[in-house]
Amino acid sequence: MTRILYGNIDSDGLLLQHCSSREPVELAKGALHFVLNLEGMGVWMSQLLRINLVANTLAVFHYATDDRIIATRLDTGEQDNYVILSVTKLWIQKNFGSREAALHPSIQSLLLKNPKASETIGKVRSMSLREKEIANELVSPPVSNEAQIFWYPAKILEILTLHLFSTNSLNNSEPFCTQIQRQQSERIDKAVSWLSDNLDSALDLKVIATHAGCAPHYLSRQFKKHTGMTLKQKHRELRIDHAANLLLDGDYNVTEAAMEVGYNSLSHFSKAFQEVKGSLPSDFLKS
Repeated sequence: MTRILYGNIDSDGLLLQHCSSREPVELAKGALHFVLNLEGMGVWMSQLLRINLVANTLAVFHYATDDRIIATRLDTGEQDNYVILSVTKLWIQKNFGSREAALHPSIQSLLLKNPKASETIGKVRSMSLREKEIANELVSPPVSNEAQIFWYPAKILEILTLHLFSTNSLNNSEPFCTQIQRQQSERIDKAVSWLSDNLDSALDLKVIATHAGCAPHYLSRQFKKHTGMTLKQKHRELRIDHAANLLLDGDYNVTEAAMEVGYNSLSHFSKAFQEVKGSLPSDFLKS
């Protein structure tokens, strides 16, 4: 089922929809679309465009007037639950035209040309915690029905100001792709920080993802991509490195060092130690 939450693309220049089924969604051509995918999986594609959406991801793309996009939802057993905010270029120019120099370069370029092929603005990425909160609020507004006519325009402006404008000064705009790379790097750093601070704790992907501010599956995939290691492998490496330092300091024996970094089994600790350091703890000390 597709439910119109606010607006009319023809008369207002913007439209906010909530979709909870696999029925085809009618998208306005010549408009910019924000898809906040809370649950389920979908594929949006045309001749030159392909967008793969999984749960808790965000995509921003322009639907060209001369193109045709086919949107499908995949039957994964999950409930479909996503929000689409559509806004025309004319609406953007009318409301943000006086601040055009502060818009992201990709948006500025879009306003100046009339592309015949649809294109993504940046890359599909995991939603931040704040974006997930906004998406859930759009589906279930925290205000009365009478107040929604005022509340929805305010939320729409919040989304657009968060995503259309550069986060830097007017003369030093940060491109979308650079911003995404920076955010990914920050998430990786936060994940490593959590692992370092919790050497004696069991690895909990959901907790680490919350700390990093992204979805668990997204963090797992990006961490392996950027570090060449899984979170489990990195956690083990940090544990063994710390245990090795404890042994070298001479204040801990092998059993004490193993317990300090969360290993209750000496055999498991020795095996992990050998895999990381290339030797057993006892041989490591001798060398």
